[in-house]
Amino acid sequence: MNAIPPLPNTEPATFAPVSRGSVVDAVVARLRSDIVAGRLEAGAKLPAERELAAAFGVNRLTLRAALAQLEAVGFVQTKHGTGTAVLPWRERVGLEHLGALGRSIVPGEGPWEEVVRSMLELRRMLASEGLALAAERHEPHHVEQVKALMALQAGKVSDPIAFARGEITFQRVLARASKNVALELVLNNLARFFEEVPALTKLLYDRCDDSLQVYPMVLTILENRAAADARTLVPAFLAASDEAWLLRHRAALNGTAPSNLQDRP
Repeated sequence: MNAIPPLPNTEPATFAPVSRGSVVDAVVARLRSDIVAGRLEAGAKLPAERELAAAFGVNRLTLRAALAQLEAVGFVQTKHGTGTAVLPWRERVGLEHLGALGRSIVPGEGPWEEVVRSMLELRRMLASEGLALAAERHEPHHVEQVKALMALQAGKVSDPIAFARGEITFQRVLARASKNVALELVLNNLARFFEEVPALTKLLYDRCDDSLQVYPMVLTILENRAAADARTLVPAFLAASDEAWLLRHRAALNGTAPSNLQDRP
C-alpha cells in the first residue's frame, strides 16, 4: 500500500484522511506513530469515534478495528462511556512489536535513535550471554555447525539481507547450544525486526566484511569453553562496532540527511 506521509516531530498529532490499501493497517500505523513519537502522550484522550473516523476518512467499523488492534497490543484502552485513552506504551507493549516501532517512527523524531540503539544493545546482550552459555553447555556437533555457517557467511558479504538472515541462523545454533529456550524466543523477536524493517537491516549490515571479524573469536570461545571471554571480549568488540556504525549513520537517524529508512506498511 502507499506509505502514509511522515509527520514532523514538531507538529501535533494529525487526524487526516489515510491512504487506501489496507485501511485498518494505515490507521493503526498513523496512530501508533503519533503515540510512539510522543505527539499523543500517555493519558491523552482520542477524539470521539465519529469525529476521529471522519478525520481519517474511514468508516466507524474500520476505526473500531484499528483501535481494537492497538488495544490488543497495549497502545490504547477503550472504555464504554469514557472513550479511548492512550496508554504508556513502554510499560505495556511487548518485545515482539519492536519491528512495528521501527516502522512507526520517522528518522529524526521521538525515540527513533533510541529504538535503533536499543536494538543494537539487545543484539549484543543476546550474542554475549548466548555464547557464554553455549560455551559451557554445547555438544560437539554445535561446533561443526558453527564452522559450516562461518563458511557460508563469507559468501554473503555482498548481500546485507542474506547476511543478516545468515547471522540469525548462526545465533540460533548458539542459542540451541546454550540450552536456554528463553534466548531462542527472544532471538525470534530480533529476527522479526530484521524482516519487518529491511531498509534499516541493509543499513545495519553496510559492512558485512567487518561483521565477519567476530566469527573466529566466537569459534575460539566455543571450542575452549571460555564463557568468561564471551561475557567480556564479545560485547566489547560489538560495542565498538556498533558505536562506529552510529557515528557513520547518525545524520540519517536524526533526520538531517537523506535516508531511505522508512518501511511503513
